[in-house]
Amino acid sequence: MTLTSQSEVLSDLDPTLNETTITVTQQVLSDYEAQMFLLVVRIACCSIIGLFGMVSNVINLYVFVKQGLNTSININFFAMAISDLIRIVTVQWMNFCSLPNIDTLGIPWVFSDIRYLSASWPTGCANRITLFITAYITAERFLCIVFPLKIKKMIKPSRTVLILLAIDVVNTLGLVPEYASVYYEWKFYPAKNRTLLGMAFRSNRSSTQGVTFSIHAALLTIALIAVIVFTIVLVIQLKSKSQWRKDNTGNKSQMESMSTRDKKTVKLVILIAVVMAFCYTPAVVLSLVSSFISDFGVGGRQANLFHSTWSFAYLTGIINASVNIFIYYKLSSKYKSTFQELFGLTSQTKQ
Repeated sequence: MTLTSQSEVLSDLDPTLNETTITVTQQVLSDYEAQMFLLVVRIACCSIIGLFGMVSNVINLYVFVKQGLNTSININFFAMAISDLIRIVTVQWMNFCSLPNIDTLGIPWVFSDIRYLSASWPTGCANRITLFITAYITAERFLCIVFPLKIKKMIKPSRTVLILLAIDVVNTLGLVPEYASVYYEWKFYPAKNRTLLGMAFRSNRSSTQGVTFSIHAALLTIALIAVIVFTIVLVIQLKSKSQWRKDNTGNKSQMESMSTRDKKTVKLVILIAVVMAFCYTPAVVLSLVSSFISDFGVGGRQANLFHSTWSFAYLTGIINASVNIFIYYKLSSKYKSTFQELFGLTSQTKQ
């Protein structure tokens, strides 16, 4: 099996540059090293983990429907499972389009072009949606601690649905500049002596090129900062409330019960923060670097490093989309009970 050349492995974020624009000198990684990194990290590892993630998110969807979509938290987790499932499917499609020798199948497509609009940007959009949903969940839990008696009036299931729809709309609109200037068209490729379906560009491409990437970087950064800030504030508030309860609760057993609930919530929040920070930081950092450093791009002097590091970002994103089932099972007795009921297991967990 022959690996594709570096000039053929076009960027999943902006493949508009052709072979002649790619600088191959002074590369940190050689073509072979970059190709092996792409093959092992993104195509192999992402695909394997993604298969598990698809199954786990289908299970999550079933569990939350089974429990009922009549609470804000269940609606949020249900929406997150949908977003995670979409981004896993689009990454799997992207990996298929990136397979070595994929063009030898005889399908009349330019797969590097096809994956750009059908996989790469939908994946990025789904990533942002998941991150914004997490930010909203964290903010909502913070409000639950600060306003425990008013929260049911402040955040109703219907309002949560509207907020989630707004998140979807805002992030989808971020793709408009790209899809307004790039489209698919049948073209004749002299080098292959074939007419293939590939990308074509409208006359407004020069004014829109890079706009979607800047929007992507900005939205990712805003959402990640929101998750971190709300999580930190929530942890501080939980500790403060826990200490107040200890100082003002006379019943020892009730005090211990509250303390246990607080500890579980803190663990959940910390775990969410760690997983989100680990899995999304690479994509946020790479998006910012790609926006400001011209050498770090498909046509830059460090094109091989660009492809390799973005492969790692895709991997961490797939991991994040696949591990929530473990978090729910470990820290939610209600989820655990429904999960065990689904698979006919004897539930040992009290509701």
